[in-house]
Amino acid sequence: GHLKYSIEVTSDNPDMAMVVGMMQGSTMDIYFADNKTRVDMEMGSMMKTITIADTDKKETLTLMSGMMGNTAIKQPISDPEAEAEGEEDDIEVILEDETKDILGYNCKKAIIVDADGNESVFWYTDEIAINTEGQNVLSSKIPGQPLQMEVPAKGMNMTMTAIEFTEKLKKKLKTSLFDMTIPEGYTVKSTEELMEEIEQQQ
Repeated sequence: GHLKYSIEVTSDNPDMAMVVGMMQGSTMDIYFADNKTRVDMEMGSMMKTITIADTDKKETLTLMSGMMGNTAIKQPISDPEAEAEGEEDDIEVILEDETKDILGYNCKKAIIVDADGNESVFWYTDEIAINTEGQNVLSSKIPGQPLQMEVPAKGMNMTMTAIEFTEKLKKKLKTSLFDMTIPEGYTVKSTEELMEEIEQQQ
């Protein structure tokens, strides 16, 4: 299937006005079929990332394009149980009785509080099931698929709302969407190399 989200970015900090402006029109698309998922994030005019996860091969491919050029990272999917144990120590999940209708689905409210006390609000449904192993956009602690997420991010507030859901993908799309061949024009780097570059630019 395919879930499409619109992303609204706001900030009360006037110093963030330029960044907020550049992030207008941001979107997130989640594609899923068999044991594969793909998440496309378009962060306005700043950056685009594509993350493809294949749980059969236990591998992920991330393609990043934007101001820092085109970068590709291939890495194994880490043990989800070990990841979950690590998350358990860092976050608190509060499940509320409050409900909201999104795209015709009955959604329940969950609040996630991280180690720094930052709160994120998720509206999730158990009527849509997506295996997001290998993806880091959704928390495994939420008992369903979030159709709206309100997340604080570096002085900004990001609200992602599902605006379209397609239950089945066309067969031709299945092949092309989950192809893990690195396209021409991308430089292959490790996660460590990318983090070092980002730190040097800050």
